[in-house]
Amino acid sequence: MAHPDLPAEQAYLDHAYECLDQMREVLVRSASAGATDVAAEAIEAWAIRRLRSYDDADRALCFGRLDLDAAEDPLYVGRRWVDDDEGAVVVNWQAPAARPFYTATPAEPHGVTLRRRFRVEGRMLTAISDEALDGSLADAAAMVDDFLLEELDRTRDDRMRDIVATIQADQYGLIARDPEPPLVIQGGPGTGKTAVGLHRASYLLYAHRSTLRRVLLVGPSPVFMDYVSHVLPALGEDSVEQRAVSELVEGAEVTRSDSAEVQRLKGDPRLADVVCRAVELRSQGRPQELVVRFEGYFVGVEADEVAELLAETRADLGVSAAARERFRMSVLRRFYVNYGERLGGLAVRSFEEVERTLRRGGLLTSFLDSVWPAPRPEQVVRQLLASRERLAEAAAGVLDDDEQRVLRRTKSGWSEADLPLLDEARALLLGVPRYGHVIVDEAQDLTPMQLRMIARRAKGAFTLLGDVAQATGPVVYRHWEDLLSQLPGGEPTEIEELRHAYRVPREIMAFALPLLEHIAPDMEPPLAYRAGAEPPHIIVSSSPLATAYEEAARLADAEGLLAVITPPSLRGDAEEAPALFDDTRISVLTPREAKGMEFDHVIVVEPALIVEESVGGQGLRELYVALTRPTTTLVVVHARPLPAELRSKGQADA
Repeated sequence: MAHPDLPAEQAYLDHAYECLDQMREVLVRSASAGATDVAAEAIEAWAIRRLRSYDDADRALCFGRLDLDAAEDPLYVGRRWVDDDEGAVVVNWQAPAARPFYTATPAEPHGVTLRRRFRVEGRMLTAISDEALDGSLADAAAMVDDFLLEELDRTRDDRMRDIVATIQADQYGLIARDPEPPLVIQGGPGTGKTAVGLHRASYLLYAHRSTLRRVLLVGPSPVFMDYVSHVLPALGEDSVEQRAVSELVEGAEVTRSDSAEVQRLKGDPRLADVVCRAVELRSQGRPQELVVRFEGYFVGVEADEVAELLAETRADLGVSAAARERFRMSVLRRFYVNYGERLGGLAVRSFEEVERTLRRGGLLTSFLDSVWPAPRPEQVVRQLLASRERLAEAAAGVLDDDEQRVLRRTKSGWSEADLPLLDEARALLLGVPRYGHVIVDEAQDLTPMQLRMIARRAKGAFTLLGDVAQATGPVVYRHWEDLLSQLPGGEPTEIEELRHAYRVPREIMAFALPLLEHIAPDMEPPLAYRAGAEPPHIIVSSSPLATAYEEAARLADAEGLLAVITPPSLRGDAEEAPALFDDTRISVLTPREAKGMEFDHVIVVEPALIVEESVGGQGLRELYVALTRPTTTLVVVHARPLPAELRSKGQADA
């Protein structure tokens, strides 16, 4: 039976959309007005960016309302602010006034008498669910469960959706946490930590935009970043820079890979000292005099004066480009003072004229290049890794002979493990961009050197998201404190945990959880929120990959996304997969490629081989990742016996 208020609420939503269309039209006119100067171009660019945020505006612009005992009119809550001549029509979800929509309970109603949730298809209101905050806790929980379960049961898209309509109280508390102090959010598979991180970026910029200005969001891979890239623009946010960790160093393309041993060594924080020493060695010159004939006199700065200015500047600013520029100006000022004294205190030429004279013929440039060479960061790191002599010189007393031998290479190109070294050199020589807040997903996989690369980009605090149990990086941290100890600065950090796994059904989680006692025995298991899914389907096959393709064909007609997760050795065979893999809803991935992603249906191929082929002995963790990607269906196909750790809680030993 339809809710009696459905027509009235539909009329209100129609008005909200009319207002939104008018707001869009104003932006369209702004964007198409044409730019005549720099300011107009900036306005046009802003309008175009804002227009992109309206692309998904038809998706539940308004998803609920609050009736408050202290207000005559209800408050409508949605994805964005919408207003008319009389004031607010829809309040955006980040606004303080919307907080009770996520946090009010019968025990603590925060002034709310009724919370109303909308079910919407396009612009059509299809159902209303009312929750009286003066009712029982059990009744309130049942209503919320129905609404949340309906959303969780929806099929996945090829891009992640926002969760503003169904943010839970534990998630909201972390989303709305102040930007300081630094925050770590631990969450098992399906607990929504990625969604929390994305919505936290949007919330922080809403609440603290004037101080933060820009936020950096870092993810584990370009594939992952593409998957989550639509969420923030759909929320109307365009001040968040989203990058994979391999994309943080501008202009450095990853074209090669390193062994696990090399990755671990390049991730060692001692490499920061090695790179710093290499930069200093390449920046060393020879103090010399700068002398020119002026007004019939030889005027200049003596070599000992140059050495004094050089030491003072480097002590204050290091070897950066800014330091080199200060040194240049210090030498010029000292030259001008000496010039005036040489002429009895009556300088004939201005400071600018003297500088132009010194620059003429490249004299000043030649002097600087001799006294303070300015090497390119790429050149420093490339030569450091390729030259036995330069590596030995920079690593003396830091790395032993065997470690230096491991680092040396003959092939050109950059690996992902090289990028923090290159970034270290760039930071010393040129500086790096900085952000008001940095949010990092899958942070448990970062090496100490990658952590340094991210930390130096944060002017303020950071938020780290991840799951220690899913750590598969070159350096494995057993506890978050182990990772935090690698961050420079050592600021006190709050560690919070998300326990409820909203994505992974209970039946699938139960199959994967025996691995947890082997990979992270100190971690509490996630609490699966949903029940009623089909148990995992275990298939024994002498040709597991072929059988997996058959299962994929069988599931291809089902709604939602499907992934076949294979060991790396079988990943390449996907190029010869059946034509069904031309379907963009179907992917063939390794466990590491699937990390952070979610699919409706997952087929895991040969778990024992996944464990065997893992890098750095992280096979059980990679298997845990693979088994916890699905929201609906899990199929496991194998020829070899399943790993004993997976079968330890009573799974069938096929």
